[in-house]
Parts: sequence; structure tokens; C-alpha cells
Amino acid sequence: MMKTKLFPLVFAVLVLGACKKEIKLDVKQIHLTDTTGQWDIKIDRPAFSTTDAETEKSCVKFNDEVNGLINGIHAAFIEQAKENIACLNSAGFKQAAPYELIIEDSVFLADQNYISVRVLSYEMLGGAHGMTDFYAINYDVKTQKFLTNKDILNLDKAADINALLKANLKDPDKCFTFEAPTVDNVTCINLTLHTVDFTYAQYILGPYSCGHTIISIPKEKMKDMLVIK
Repeated sequence: MMKTKLFPLVFAVLVLGACKKEIKLDVKQIHLTDTTGQWDIKIDRPAFSTTDAETEKSCVKFNDEVNGLINGIHAAFIEQAKENIACLNSAGFKQAAPYELIIEDSVFLADQNYISVRVLSYEMLGGAHGMTDFYAINYDVKTQKFLTNKDILNLDKAADINALLKANLKDPDKCFTFEAPTVDNVTCINLTLHTVDFTYAQYILGPYSCGHTIISIPKEKMKDMLVIK
């Protein structure tokens, strides 16, 4: 009798598991431009959505976080630009060229488990060249938790991670002469389905002219170095 009852139960579990659909996230790009004689602003931002009601609530929370970050960068740029213009005017000078703000996003991962986005902000407010900043937003969709580097990496294994970073750095022109890449000097970390990607901004590994770089390490090589799976 036990075997007769057990088979239908096991079969039902298997059927339910097979019928469980994967939740797909959709991403739409929102574009904003603001061009005046004082500044030239171009902003791209992502907006995530899904047809699953519970997951949609999680997407709304993530979108709000991205919007807050980008709106903050935008507002700070406008404030600094106005301050610079006022200083020039008070000194009897004119603005040589419009200031520039470019904000772009890169979606590294977006599924029912995690969203990983990197926001790039380029600002030109005078001087020899503009400055580029990077911001990573990593998010657990199911728990609605924003992940820090400590939530992603097992920092007790920092020495092992640093060895992988050094081994996977691509530097054919021998440009990165300042510091070796480490978990301490990384600018931001993003997740893909199969890799962990480490972004290093200008001036960290080498001169501004070297640009930024991304070091991608396969997750299969990190195993006990990762907190998340």
C-alpha cells in the first residue's frame, strides 16, 4: 500500500515542478535629453517590469532605486554647473563651451533571481577632460534586497580573488602600472549568468589615458569565493 500511495505523490510533485514557469523580466530604455547654451545632458535609464504581480512589486522597488541614483547625479551636476557659471560671470568670463553630462546603463543580468546593472556617469565641467564614475546596483529579486560586495563575495577569500583578478587582467599594452586589481580598489562589481565582472575606473590601475577596464571571472573558478550562487 505504501508504494501505491507514494507513486501518485511523487508524480504530482514532478508535474507541479515541470509546470512551474520561469518568470521573464522585460526592460525598457527611457531616454532624456536637455540641451541649452549652458549644458548638454543625455540620460538613458532602464525600467524593469514583468507580468507576474509579486515580481512586479520587486521590479518597482529596483526601478525606484535606479531613478533615485540617476536623479541625484543629475541634480548635483546642475547645481555644480550653475555654481561654475556664476563664478565665471562674477569674474567677467564667459563659459567656453556647454558643460556635458552623459548617463548610461549596462544591464549585466536580469532574471527572476537577480538584477545587476551598472550606471556610467560622464561629467565635463571644464578642465582638461571629463570624469567618468561607475555605480553598480545588484539586487535579489525574490528577497527585494540590494546586495553589497560582502553579499556577493566571500571576503575571507580575498587573497584568492585577488590572484584571479591579476591573472585575468587583460593589459596587452602594459598600460596598467599603478596598482594590481584587488577587491579593495575595485570600483564596482556586477553579476552575469556565468561570470562576476569587476570594473576599475580610470586612475586606479593606470593613467586616465588607459581608460577603465572590466575583469570577468567565470563563476566556476570562484566557487567557495562567492556568497551567492
